Formats: sequence, C-alpha cells, structure tokens
Amino acid sequence: MKVKLIFVIAFFSVIVSLPVLAKNKAELTIYQVMQRVLDRYPSLKISEIEVLKSAEQRSQVESSLGWILNSSAGITHDLTGLGTPSDRFDINGSLDRQLQSGATLSLSGAYSYEDSSLSFSPVLPNPAHTTRLDLSYRLPLSQGQGNPLYSEGIVSAEAEYDLAKANQLLIRIDLAENVKELYYSSALTHARLINAEQSVQRAKKLEIYINKNFKLGLAEEKDRLQARAQLRSKLAELNAIKLTWEKQKISLNRLMLEDWEKELQPTLFKFNDFNQDLHEIVNIIQDYHPAVKIADTKLTIAESQINTARDTKKDNLDLVVSVGTRTSDGSNALGSSISEEDWAGAVRFEYRHLFDDKGVNSKLKQALLQKNIALHEVQKVKDDIFYTASGLLAEIQAAKIAVKSALEKLNSESLKLKEAVQRYRSGRADTDQLIQFQNEYSFAVLAYQNQRIGLNQRIIALDIFTGRFWTNLTQGSNMHGVNR
Repeated sequence: MKVKLIFVIAFFSVIVSLPVLAKNKAELTIYQVMQRVLDRYPSLKISEIEVLKSAEQRSQVESSLGWILNSSAGITHDLTGLGTPSDRFDINGSLDRQLQSGATLSLSGAYSYEDSSLSFSPVLPNPAHTTRLDLSYRLPLSQGQGNPLYSEGIVSAEAEYDLAKANQLLIRIDLAENVKELYYSSALTHARLINAEQSVQRAKKLEIYINKNFKLGLAEEKDRLQARAQLRSKLAELNAIKLTWEKQKISLNRLMLEDWEKELQPTLFKFNDFNQDLHEIVNIIQDYHPAVKIADTKLTIAESQINTARDTKKDNLDLVVSVGTRTSDGSNALGSSISEEDWAGAVRFEYRHLFDDKGVNSKLKQALLQKNIALHEVQKVKDDIFYTASGLLAEIQAAKIAVKSALEKLNSESLKLKEAVQRYRSGRADTDQLIQFQNEYSFAVLAYQNQRIGLNQRIIALDIFTGRFWTNLTQGSNMHGVNR
C-alpha cells in the first residue's frame, strides 16, 4: 500500500511540475502560421486583383492596331450655289488600321444621290448618282516612324505587370516579416513562461521542504521567510509573463483568423549546420527579391518614356499614297443617260513643325531625370542587399557561437545547482545560496532559449530575404519536426 501511495504522489508531482504540458496546446512552426495567414489574409487578395488588373494593360495597347470602322449617312434639303433647292442623300464609310510599323492603311467609300430643282447644265445628270472608293497608305518618315507609341506602350504594359507582380511579392514578404517578428517574440515569451512556471515549482518544493524541516526543528524562521519570499517573487513574475503571453497569443490567433482564446505553442526548428557563401547569397537575392525587380522596372519605364518623348520632339513628315475609283451616272435634261467612270490617284507629302517646343522638351527632361533617379535606386537596392545579407550571415555565425556558449553555461549551472542541492540537504549550504543558485540556473535556461530563438529567427530572416522561405513552405517544411 505504501509503494502504491508513493507512486501516486510521484505521478501527480510530475504532472504539477509540468503545467504547460498538461494543457492541450497546438504546436505551430512559423511555416504553419504563415500558411494559415496566406490562406486567410485579405490584403493578399487585393494584390492578386491588382495583378489581374495590370494584365489587361497589354490588351489595351494591342487593340490600338485593330481595325476601326467609321460611317455616316444623312438626308439634306438645301439650296445649291445657284440658289435652287436641292435634295441630297449620302452615305460614307471607312475602315482604318494602324500597322505595327507605324504606317496607316485606310479603305474608304462614299455614295451620294442628288436631285436639284434646276440643273446647272442640261448635259449634266440630274438626279445624279456618285460613288467613290479609295485605298490610302500613310507612311511616317519622322515622328511616329516605327510606331514608338505602340512598341513603348507594350514595354510599359509589361513593365506595369511586372511591377504589380513584384508588389504582390513585396506584400507577402512584408507580411512574412510581421509574422516572423510576432512569432519569435511570442516564442521568447512562451519560453519565459515555461521557465517561470518551472521556477515556481522549484520554489514550492523548497518551501515545502523547509516547512517540513522547520517542524522538525532543522530549519530556522529566516529560512521559511526566504523561501516564502522566493515563491511570492516567482509567482509575481509568472503572472506578469502570463499577461504578456495572453496578448501575444491573441495577436497570433488574430493574424491567423483563429479563435482568439485558442491555445498554441510556438515550436522551433532544428537547423542543420549553416554555411553559406556571401556572393552566392547576394546573387540569389538579386535574382529573387522584388525590390530589385521594382527598381529595374522603374528604369525600364523611364527609358520607355524617354523614347516616346524623343519621338514627340520630331517634326511630322508623312508620305501619303492613295488610289481609287470614281463613278457618276444619271439622266440629263435632254433625256440622255450619262455614265462616267475613272480612276483617281495621289502622292503627297505632309509636314508639320511645332515652333513652341517647351512642352515636349520639358517631358523629355522629366523622363531623363526619372531615369537618373531609377539608376540610383537600382544601385541603392543592390547596396542594401549586399550589406543586409552580410549582416545576417555575420549575425548567424555569431548566434551559433552564442548558442553553444549558452548551452555550456546551462550545463555548468545545472551541475552547480545539483551539487548545491546535495550540500543543502546535508546541511553544508544555507538557503540564501540555494536560492541564488536556483535563480542563476533559471537565468541560464532562459539565456539558452533566448539564443536558440535568436538564431532561429535570423536564419528565417535570411530565408525570407533569399526567397527560400516560400520554397520550404511549398515543399512541405511546414510539417512539425523537419530539420533544416
């Protein structure tokens, strides 16, 4: 019976000493949190719509090369040049299309019927039927040659689409950064919470032990007071940490759109040995990061605007070639039927010069300045990438050393505390010293957890910076327990 009783007491003491494990908590890695955020966060949906919207810009530019139909028809009653009444019906139509080369092709036709109350000449038809059909070709020899509005419009449309895609990825990265900061801040608070709960359990055990010895006359009143003060201090610390944890837990649940009071537990990954070449990392980031794409796209747009502005500065000089047919038929006042048909053709040059060119010069200057800004932005982004990557790699290497040192310190404090407990039970150490060693062990545990979390956070920061974070996410690294 005594053995069973001891077993039951021991079992329940273990349960009480591990209150965190007694709760049903969902263990979540940062990948699992991020996946839930991606599935539910509304701003990502908005960025997807922006991408779809920008994709339509190219279709608008391409439609400028489509055929355009113009037509008109009407009936008129008016006086002729001789002052005689005349009735007239006419219909006109044309099909026009601008070619990718910049030339314009036009096919036009017209039909008119005119009945005048007094004929100008008895030999002219009245009423008269007249038809006209023309095919014309306009070729720009200066401004508009090569159709820069179309070609640069396509370039700008594709650039705007790339810009929307880059902004979409930038929103994901910013969101991942926010998730990272909240997640690892919560992980540190959770580690503090566990450490505080374990400190409370040690303080409770010490108070029970001292009270028992006090009843046996083996401990003094000051020992009881010290143990009680230690327990009260640890309880106050625990309650303060619980308040912080509740706030961060609610923030995490809100970010994932989960139930606000859902219990969770941040879980760290065990990373494999991390060795990366700086130049390799920089090349990966420059190929991936949307900030580079945005800077390059702005440069492309600026160059496109320069080409368009330079074309606008040119004089208009067009070659127009047209060929067509003309027909006229009807009956004259003498009762004779008249029918005339002939071909028509023309070649002409059209020229236009703008004397006040301050406006077009200003547009060109603005485009050149914008290109200069874009070039500086490209260089700035590349410099930022180099220094940020260098800093993260250096921090990771330093953090690895700090984790190793913290673990050695923790092992040392653990041995020191065990030895102090043994000396205390044999009466060779006082309560002050035991409490001091307990606190130092607690600090060592927290310091080690802090360094582990810091290393984890820096590696994830580099993964987000290089884009490997999304690869790990899609390849199933969001499963608990996967090593990196």
